[in-house]
Amino acid sequence: LSTKMESEEEFNATRWLDRSLIRLCSRFGDYRTEDPSSFQLNQQMSIYPQFMFNLRRSQFVQVFNNSPDETAYFRMVLCCEDAFNSLVMIQPTLTSFSFNGPPEPALLDVASIAADRILLLDAFFQVVVFHGSTIAQWR
Repeated sequence: LSTKMESEEEFNATRWLDRSLIRLCSRFGDYRTEDPSSFQLNQQMSIYPQFMFNLRRSQFVQVFNNSPDETAYFRMVLCCEDAFNSLVMIQPTLTSFSFNGPPEPALLDVASIAADRILLLDAFFQVVVFHGSTIAQWR
C-alpha cells in the first residue's frame, strides 16, 4: 500500500482500502441479499473491519494536516516496528482500570468512560490517561 501511495500519483488509498474490505466481506461474510442486518463475519475475522476503519483514519493513509516529513517519518516507523507495535499504531489500545477487578481492554467508545475508572490510551506515539470524576477527586 505504501509503495503504491508513493509511486502512483493518482492512487487513492482510501478507495483501495474500501474496495479491499468490500471484496473480503463479500467473499468471507455470510449475508442475505437486500438484508444488511443479516451480515456476519467468521469469528476469526470479526475485528478486521474495525481495524480497516482505524487504518483509513490513521496518519499513514490520511496525510491532511501533516507535513511530508511527518508523513514519511510515521510510515518509516510503521515499517521498522514489529507487528504488535504496528497494530497499536493503527488501532490504539484502551485499557480500563477500576476497583472491581484487574485491568481489562475497553472499547474505543464513549461508553467506556465511567466515574470510577481510569482509562489508558496507548496510541504508540502518544499515551493519554483519563481519570473518571470519582478518581479525579482523590488527587
